[in-house]
Amino acid sequence: MVAEVERELLRKCRAGNWEAYEPIVRAYEGRLFGLALGIVHNGDDARDLVQDSFVRAFKSLELYDSDRPFIAWILGVCRNLCIDFLRRRKFSYSLDADGEGQPIQVPDQRARTDREAVDGETRTLIWEALGGLSEDHREVLVLKDMQELEYCEIAQILNVPQGTVASRVYYARRALRESLENMGVDYP
Repeated sequence: MVAEVERELLRKCRAGNWEAYEPIVRAYEGRLFGLALGIVHNGDDARDLVQDSFVRAFKSLELYDSDRPFIAWILGVCRNLCIDFLRRRKFSYSLDADGEGQPIQVPDQRARTDREAVDGETRTLIWEALGGLSEDHREVLVLKDMQELEYCEIAQILNVPQGTVASRVYYARRALRESLENMGVDYP
């Protein structure tokens, strides 16, 4: 989303215009869903948490510092809701991305090429390995590698120094690689 357009929409939202919020929701809902799914590993819960994130962010827009990127702020809101959710539920990771109790799969297995089948199986194993990482490691990998955020943005979201983020990413990638190697997956 173009920064000027976003600023104008947020100005209208701060004035109570809910309709001005819709383009912002549409622009960022996919990124929030990716973050929520990476943390809670359940599609239905992730969708609910994304909705809650947007509602909470709208109600709290007066707390948003317009000198920061909005996406970093709302990802922080979503991350905090996900962590609270896990703590309340003492969630056991199920890798249930579709709400049906099934691991994440690439649709239409019959139409896939051999390479796509291998990629789908690898993706499933990556999700499984992610589920086995510590909360801190899983979180930074989702933010860095799936959300493609910069270290400085992740540091703002997690409220930790940038060096801590870099260290966590390093050790998280190492732990993920070791886990995947133990599963027999050659991961770069």
